Amino acid sequence: MRASRAAACLPYVICLAVAAVLWGLTGQITFDQRPGQLGPAFWPRVAIVLMIVAAAIEIVRKLFSPAPEHEISGVGEVLEASAEDGDDAPRVPPLLFGAMALTLGYGLVVTTLGFVTTTFLFLVAFMYLGRYRNTVVIWLSALFGTLVFAVVFLKIVYVSLPRGTAPFDSITQGVLDLFGWL
Repeated sequence: MRASRAAACLPYVICLAVAAVLWGLTGQITFDQRPGQLGPAFWPRVAIVLMIVAAAIEIVRKLFSPAPEHEISGVGEVLEASAEDGDDAPRVPPLLFGAMALTLGYGLVVTTLGFVTTTFLFLVAFMYLGRYRNTVVIWLSALFGTLVFAVVFLKIVYVSLPRGTAPFDSITQGVLDLFGWL
């Protein structure tokens, strides 16, 4: 039983190791410090700290929580029990691969189309891919979501977003002008 608990902690230990490597990489970011402004390593380090906290909580939970009845038996029986208790939601691998392709495509075209245009199109396509069919809700929530992301990144986190190339940079400029009014 002790070995199975240690094995259950392995993914979180790997997560901690990855966090340590990422933390070291953020120390290599070079920049000119401006008084009163956060450096470019601040937000990545916040994310890394959250990753470390989540992994540590899970390690403690796995090691010290009371063992469920089915954990006391063998691993094979646990797998059989989880298969029997599994949810009845259908698995649709093409949707998963479609979402992965959308995410990869987002990363490939964001510098050309700009953050605003790419995020809007991504959100619309993702909702359609997820089989949501209320068109008005899709387009309005994509517009609202894009504006919220832009406000968070531009006004709160102070991240420079890709503007895109012509003619898409004019869309980004329009959104930046809109934020000038906020």
